[in-house]
Amino acid sequence: MSRHKRESWASRPLLEPVDHGGQRVRVGDESLRFGRDPGCDVVIPDLTVSRRHARLFWDDGELALEDLGSSGGTFLNGERVQRANPRRGDVIRLGPRVGYRVDVEAASSTLGAAAQQSGQGEGVRHLQVLLEVARALNAATVLEEVLDIVLQAAVRLVGSDRGYLVLLGGDGGRSAVVSYPPGSAETTWVAQSSILDRAIGGRETVVVGPGDGQSKSMVARGISSALAAPLLVARHPMGRGKDASFVATLEVIGGILVERRQAGAVFSRDELAVFESLAADAALAIDSARLYRETRDKAKIEHEMALARTIQAAMLREPPQVSFAEIHALSQPARSVGGDLYFAGVRPDGAVVTAVGDVSGKGVAAALIMAMAQGLLALVTDLGLPFGEMVSALDRNLATFNPGNRFLTLGACLLHPDGHLAAVNGGHCPLVVVRRDGRLETVDPTGPVIGLLPGAHWGRSDLTLERGDAIVSFSDGITESFSPTDVEFGIEGVHRTLEGLAGASPAETGRALLDAAAAHREGREAQDDVTLLVVKYTG
Repeated sequence: MSRHKRESWASRPLLEPVDHGGQRVRVGDESLRFGRDPGCDVVIPDLTVSRRHARLFWDDGELALEDLGSSGGTFLNGERVQRANPRRGDVIRLGPRVGYRVDVEAASSTLGAAAQQSGQGEGVRHLQVLLEVARALNAATVLEEVLDIVLQAAVRLVGSDRGYLVLLGGDGGRSAVVSYPPGSAETTWVAQSSILDRAIGGRETVVVGPGDGQSKSMVARGISSALAAPLLVARHPMGRGKDASFVATLEVIGGILVERRQAGAVFSRDELAVFESLAADAALAIDSARLYRETRDKAKIEHEMALARTIQAAMLREPPQVSFAEIHALSQPARSVGGDLYFAGVRPDGAVVTAVGDVSGKGVAAALIMAMAQGLLALVTDLGLPFGEMVSALDRNLATFNPGNRFLTLGACLLHPDGHLAAVNGGHCPLVVVRRDGRLETVDPTGPVIGLLPGAHWGRSDLTLERGDAIVSFSDGITESFSPTDVEFGIEGVHRTLEGLAGASPAETGRALLDAAAAHREGREAQDDVTLLVVKYTG
């Protein structure tokens, strides 16, 4: 009979999911059929898996794998097979995306290790402790709570006097140190413990006893023997089936150290086995708790960013309705929050102030400067500050409250009911006037960017709008739209779009400009915030 016959399996085979979110599969006495069909024993809702894909069964004492005519193929360790005999450690793959690693329900789990103890009394005690630990870890999600449970279990299992648990940070340094019993004396030495360093560096359990490498620190603290084990987590490469590797890598996330004071009290072989097993399961629990914390923190940040976006959207209010003009505005941030702004407000004298601006940079910092500029525009408009002084006031305030040396580009207009228009362009994209007869005129920058250069000043352009004329303001998210071949939409693309829009409504003009830029990108997302504002003079 082959040495791989069923009798040689220490325990029942166990299939661990690889690269997908399936469940563990325990192999019993009956054969197992895998596939999408609800009648299969293991139902896999993946379109790359056939309805009846493969089966796993016992054949004359050997574990056998057989393909059932699948379209995606059945693989063992990367080789397509019709029939094969999996061994422990092999990887079975059903199609390109679903895989399982063959393992056993053996002493790799702490409960299994305790159950297989030969000493009845010690085995029962270990089993009782581990059952309590398993229940506690199953209910715990807070990292600190998991660390305490693990460390207390380690101390109880091997009857030690003290215990320490360290976690490694991303740079390899000690990011956390937990001690038991709580409130132990100074533990900064643990971060430089030579025993822990040996266990973590060598990825193996280290035992130190009397006359067997005791450190000066151990002797000074009255420690007779110490036991340390690394916390190891298997990382499986992610990706599509054809790209993913079948080989997992082991990552050290920390280590456990326990100590005994009693002279001659060496650690037994059984204690070493159950301690190593606890370390293996503890590593998984700690890693899961860390991932839970990271996920929770990420969700909190995403919630706060969503709230910030809502607040920013509320600041970009709908333009006011006036009797002599139609106004349409739109802003689309490239991230959760953006640095673009638009503004439209009515002064006490009845004139309308409009503006489109772009704060340098992206993200939260740019959004904060944007909010400040938006508020200042509203303030100076409500106060009726002379239009020529508006940009200077913005410049002074941004320079004062701008520790990051960010700047603002701004195209602003003042439209009177009689059609007289004054425009100031501080380093912004050219403003385009669309005459009702189809002619285009531009208002180029009349001064530098705002909030950065001491002593700067800005000129103004004055022109008259006739009934049906429109002025179009936009940010560089429009002009800096690139095609897949890296061709810029540019001001030329803006002009081409606007040439056929004489007499169109502001909303039609804005939509046409957005659609033209999107078509130029051929469906790709804009890399920068996109903002536009269109004012049509109705007389």
